[in-house]
Amino acid sequence: MKQQNKVAKFFNFITSYHKMILTLSIIIMIGIASFIPKMTKDTSYDAFLPKDDPILVFRNQTKETFGLKDPMVIAIVNEQGVFNKKTLELVHELSERLKTIPGIDPDEITSLSTENNIVGTDDGLEVDTFFEISELTENKAIEVAKAIDDFELYQGSLVSNDHTTTLVVAEMLDSYDKKQHEVYKSLIALLDEYKARNEQFYLAGEGAISGYLIRYIDEDAIKTNPFAALIISIILIFAYRRLRGLILPNIMVLASVGIALGAMAAFGVDFFVITNGLPVVLISIAVADGIHILGEYYETAAKHPEYTQKELVVLTMIHMWRPITITSITTIAGFLAIAASAYMPPMTYFGLFGALGVFAALVYAIFMIPSAMMFLKPQLSSAYKPNQKMDAFGKIMVRIGVLVLNYPKTIVTIALIIIAFGLNGAFKLVINEDRIKNFQSDEPIVKSDALINNKTDGTSYLDILIETPESEDIFDPKNLLKMEALQNYVETLPHVKGSISIVDFLKKMNQSLNENNPDFYTIPDDKELIAQYFLLYSASGDPTDFDNYVDYDYRLANIRLSMDTGEYLFEKPVVEQTQAYITEHFNNGDIKATTTGKVTVDSYWINRLGYNHFIGAGLALLVVLIFSALSFKSFWAGVLTIIPVSISVLFIYTVMGLLNIWLAVGTSMFAAIAIGIGVDFAVHTVDKLKFLLNEKRLSTKEAYSEFYKSAGRALLFNFLALALGFSVLMTSSVPPLSQFGFLVAVAVTVSFIGSLTLLPAIILLLKPKFLNIAK
Repeated sequence: MKQQNKVAKFFNFITSYHKMILTLSIIIMIGIASFIPKMTKDTSYDAFLPKDDPILVFRNQTKETFGLKDPMVIAIVNEQGVFNKKTLELVHELSERLKTIPGIDPDEITSLSTENNIVGTDDGLEVDTFFEISELTENKAIEVAKAIDDFELYQGSLVSNDHTTTLVVAEMLDSYDKKQHEVYKSLIALLDEYKARNEQFYLAGEGAISGYLIRYIDEDAIKTNPFAALIISIILIFAYRRLRGLILPNIMVLASVGIALGAMAAFGVDFFVITNGLPVVLISIAVADGIHILGEYYETAAKHPEYTQKELVVLTMIHMWRPITITSITTIAGFLAIAASAYMPPMTYFGLFGALGVFAALVYAIFMIPSAMMFLKPQLSSAYKPNQKMDAFGKIMVRIGVLVLNYPKTIVTIALIIIAFGLNGAFKLVINEDRIKNFQSDEPIVKSDALINNKTDGTSYLDILIETPESEDIFDPKNLLKMEALQNYVETLPHVKGSISIVDFLKKMNQSLNENNPDFYTIPDDKELIAQYFLLYSASGDPTDFDNYVDYDYRLANIRLSMDTGEYLFEKPVVEQTQAYITEHFNNGDIKATTTGKVTVDSYWINRLGYNHFIGAGLALLVVLIFSALSFKSFWAGVLTIIPVSISVLFIYTVMGLLNIWLAVGTSMFAAIAIGIGVDFAVHTVDKLKFLLNEKRLSTKEAYSEFYKSAGRALLFNFLALALGFSVLMTSSVPPLSQFGFLVAVAVTVSFIGSLTLLPAIILLLKPKFLNIAK
């Protein structure tokens, strides 16, 4: 009773100073949300690891040493063959025009018109471009084709083996690391100018994927966020049929989303691909408190038409503050479980700022809604009849209550079957990821990626850093032979289609200086001779041609292997088997090899997804259990609240197995989110039944009937807001977000059904002591 008096005092204070509180609420919301335009986006795969992670630091050091970058790759396809005068002129023209594109490094364009051929002469080595544009003829084009056929290094990496495709590779300036979308747009505009030609153009590569993804998620957000708001508004109209019932919850939604995203921008946190789903998630969650508060308000107003507006508001908040606080905190726990268990910054920030958004919604529910309602007069809703007659939604819920009273054992049996299937499904989850799967299969960049991977060596790179003790130790034939053996081995692994290292250039030099005899496409056995070859090359060519493959002192070297897929299930075994070979056959002397590059980084961070998923789900369940037990002052009450959400997560594992949905970046967060928001139904169920059975001392039948037609009706609309809100993500153009929305919507549905059927059925059968149910 003392606590109730304190609560009444608190809400009397809020309603007495409602003008000041509402003004402050609006100022804070607008102030924090004003930072949103300053938000920056990061769509790179580096974003999934902390900047100080040793794997990422090592990869970045390797990239800096050898000038390696994530390029934009243009494929020029001519089904009649690219070795003709017009197509080679086009290659040259594109290569030159790319140098003028802002953000493109003019010194790092790779194509048939920029790369050098190596030819042996009486005077040594002649290093020159494959063709001069001023001397290009049809006969010269045929000579270029023969030169490429004699230069194994460029077969697959620069020109497809069937001669129908050639690549123009453009690297970006470091200052444009977060402006890939600007470069991508410029390249698309450039290629559009050549649409009338016979050749076809395809743009892909890691740089292009990152650049296109920024535009892609922007367009997706413009579509999904307003759609989610519209769906929620329609639900609110059906629930209360009053303007205030629509406006007040939507103000909470604006506050939740605005404060979460504004705080992200204010703290300089980048907007990631998975963050794109956060506004829809918060829209769906934030409206729940408003639904319950307004439901209680209209029910109280129908029962007590004689009350003043202040009395109605205070009494409503006395009844509702506790359950909405508990449900908000359990939802926050779900988000914080993601943040605590995640190793990847995007997921950590999703959890932290999702929790902030839910907290903002709770604060605005406690302070802003009662303050705003004080500006309004008492009002009845046609959904709540003064004569206690139920509308159609109330009748539906009461019928569910009758089923529970009549068939509690059947309901429990069905739940046990779902648990058995779910546990089996959890052991069959497939952990996988592929960045190209962020796009719909009919997107141009997906088709470009597929074509380039099919026609050439591929655009996913596995780099291997070679380290020797002293300068020019790379020239040692023993070291070069070990590098060659390593290359040859890795090229035998599935989906590895080619490799390039200093070894390949050296073998070509040796062949060229021996009358182009294929028998001499080998590594010389004399260290001094090898050093002499590179000296001869520098006399005719540019020594910086080897910058991507060897350092200035010839102590470090890089082997770059190309894969025709970016899928984790294929990348992981390549990394593991390469590392096993290195350990057994390579790192046993003065030379050392270390895997790095995109493929290695991918394999490292994606491998943690499964672990992080189950840790996050476990943490969320534990926090919900503890907090619910403390709130209801009963351990068994805590256990009851987590039963429906536990079953919902297990059910989803079965669904993922049946539909072949990967446990990937987007979908890995569903469990903690589903637990955090799905437990709301159980909390409201336990809280309301406890009130009806303990405080009102109703019989079991009367308590259940009252619960289903009042709290049950509000939970129905809470469920519709959540399920339909998350279902909006199913319309997303980003497949991982679409799958995430689907999984959470299904989990919420199972949680709702479980909380309104299984939970009351268990209570009927077990009659827990904390509810004081009559025997």
